[in-house]
Amino acid sequence: MNYVREVFDRMDEWRHLPSYQLDLLFSLYIPEALEAKLGFPVGLDLVPEFPVRVGTIYPHVPINKSFKVDYLAISQAGDKAIFVELKTEGRSRRPEQDKYLSAARDVGLSALLQGVLTIFRATTAKRKYFCLLDRLARLGLLRIPDGMRDIMNRPDLHGANKASNGVEITCRANESVVVYIQPEGHGDGVISFEDFRSVVGKHDDPFSTRFAQSLAEWARVTAGEGGLSGSGG
Repeated sequence: MNYVREVFDRMDEWRHLPSYQLDLLFSLYIPEALEAKLGFPVGLDLVPEFPVRVGTIYPHVPINKSFKVDYLAISQAGDKAIFVELKTEGRSRRPEQDKYLSAARDVGLSALLQGVLTIFRATTAKRKYFCLLDRLARLGLLRIPDGMRDIMNRPDLHGANKASNGVEITCRANESVVVYIQPEGHGDGVISFEDFRSVVGKHDDPFSTRFAQSLAEWARVTAGEGGLSGSGG
């Protein structure tokens, strides 16, 4: 079996099914696509499903629930944060989402990182949120005290909230940018599938070559409109 061909053949078909996601494939090329679009080098590491605390961007709604940004990327210089939304269907953009992404951009990444710490203190999923903090630390966005790491290795996590007060925000990003990756469109904040395909097409490995072929189809055929077999019941 040609597994590369089989993977993409399945994705060509399964993208027409409800809720099926293609995100992982795109993530391999997102930093390169961002660099081509924005004109500055972008770090290779991404933070998927970055949580944006509602109470941080909307102070009049002081709750610890969060919106999720598909990917957080950081410029190599560390001075810019990029909030990336991947839309595999052209009609999946929502005004509410545009609004909270704009609000996230306006408050800045440092405030959003403080919001992540606030969620950490409130959540029962502390180990998962600590994994997020650790990833953010590896990107140079914050510094975790050794004492907190020790606590997170204990079964009861006693003292984790208090120790989190020692986390230092080291983020240097003083500007935030919102970018949509979507089947069609153009503009400062949009990377179309055709734009993305041109980036993927620069690679000549079998995986990239096959992905570029699928991107051309995904740009041309709207999800849900190309998966009908014609064998109705």
